[in-house]
Amino acid sequence: MRRIFTLIVVLIACASQMFAQLQLFSVEKTGTEANPQYIQGDEITGTTINISAGVSTDYYFKIKNIGSSDLTNVKAYLRVNGENATSSQATATMCTEPGGNCGIPPSSPGFALAAGAEQVIHLNITTLSATDFVVTVYPNGGSPEANFSLHAVTTGISNIAANTFNVYPSPADESFTIENGFGKNSYVEIYNVLGQTVKRIPSDNANNISVNCSTWKNGYYVCRLYKDGKVEKTVKVVVSH
Repeated sequence: MRRIFTLIVVLIACASQMFAQLQLFSVEKTGTEANPQYIQGDEITGTTINISAGVSTDYYFKIKNIGSSDLTNVKAYLRVNGENATSSQATATMCTEPGGNCGIPPSSPGFALAAGAEQVIHLNITTLSATDFVVTVYPNGGSPEANFSLHAVTTGISNIAANTFNVYPSPADESFTIENGFGKNSYVEIYNVLGQTVKRIPSDNANNISVNCSTWKNGYYVCRLYKDGKVEKTVKVVVSH
């Protein structure tokens, strides 16, 4: 009888572990290193995030355990075509935030994630030869699993210091201002964390444009300046109500 009871307990524990689930969210880091703040954006589980090819990119994301079981030794892996990314494909580090341990995938730092708990991860990646990556998150034992994709694109962004393109304040609550000194035939497109266009602003000779963001979701947005149809500069703005 005792053996049967023990077997039932083990089966319940295993089933509970199997039904635990992970969700991934975009995160914007603000504040100072001594007192960092993290603003949660949209869920990114199963989505694709665009990054700049050949540019060192810092990307923050949150792992949340929405299951009823604690998870042990959770790790985030950077993969290409189902295999762990090699140094010839990308240079990358994964760090737990705030002030946690760092590692080079697949030797990323493991961490425990209690039921209902969250953990922010800082990914720094410089793409080399590959263009499509998958960030896969799973605990010791390999289940449950969650992932999102990174797609490296050539942006053609140039550093033109002679012209002004600023976005302020950040974080923004009700509105923010775009300062654009690029003149005629310039316009700004604003994208959310999923790469979707939320607003297009034909600026031309207007130096300061106010953008109402009172109904936007919290998170970070990318303001991309175009001049004569070409990308000239990109600035990020955080929306926090």
